[in-house]
Amino acid sequence: MPFCVYCGEELGYLPFKCKYCGGTFCKKHRLPENHECSFELKHISVVPTSSGEPIRRYQEVPLKKPKKREYVYSGFQRAVTGKPEYKGTKFLIFMIVIFSVVAFIFSLIGLESYLYLSVQGLIYYYSYQTFFTAMFISSGGFFGLFFLIIMVYFLYYMARYIEVQYGTKFLICLYILCCLFSAMIYVLLRLLLHLYYPIETYPVYVGLAWGGILGILSFTIFPYYNRKMTGLMYFIPIRVKGRTFLLFIILIRLIPGLIYTLFDPLYILYYIPELGGIVAAYLVYYNRYKYR
Repeated sequence: MPFCVYCGEELGYLPFKCKYCGGTFCKKHRLPENHECSFELKHISVVPTSSGEPIRRYQEVPLKKPKKREYVYSGFQRAVTGKPEYKGTKFLIFMIVIFSVVAFIFSLIGLESYLYLSVQGLIYYYSYQTFFTAMFISSGGFFGLFFLIIMVYFLYYMARYIEVQYGTKFLICLYILCCLFSAMIYVLLRLLLHLYYPIETYPVYVGLAWGGILGILSFTIFPYYNRKMTGLMYFIPIRVKGRTFLLFIILIRLIPGLIYTLFDPLYILYYIPELGGIVAAYLVYYNRYKYR
């Protein structure tokens, strides 16, 4: 989504590009004099000659070269001049891919308790570091890893959108908060099932990456909840309201969870806690941005 690099306004139409400084601007700031253009037009009086040389009416005089990266704040959004680096987005994707692959290998040799989150590990092994490592791991074995790679593709674009508007720190904090909400729901559900499925007998190891990913995806949808937005469904663009997208995201995790729970109630721990990321994202959006 393009933004005006002067005021930070989100543009729903093709932006105006300045032929002098190369920036993209809204209708209000499209003229060079309205966005403090980095090039100045100076009129030069020229006497025509008979040498056949073209008559220069204006001379472009460059000022100081603008900084490589500048921020222009507007409310809670910010526009960036220059090419953004997306450090937060790259960090999340790198951590998710690396930790998920390593965790999959660990699960093959029976070392899940060192990386995955489990109530058994917290009680008997005091492996509290799993609160951190599980944030970047997906549950579900090979198929869970496969679907996680697909979701990373969508995470890349959604996370960049959040990082450009709200900053790298906000993106990382939002992801961590969504993962922690998922962990909280997992712990509560596991303790409730303890009477029928003792923790020491039925250990359940889970990852929290899906909670963070669903939280970031849903956070970008909340501003368009009652408006139409364009998305890709198997690389086919479709245009529906934001609440339809949000419902679809919830159902792709809720329906399999309920089906598998009919055969084994412990499966609820692999799917339902991930929806905690959506709850956390909504609380952040509602408390800080909905009425601003």
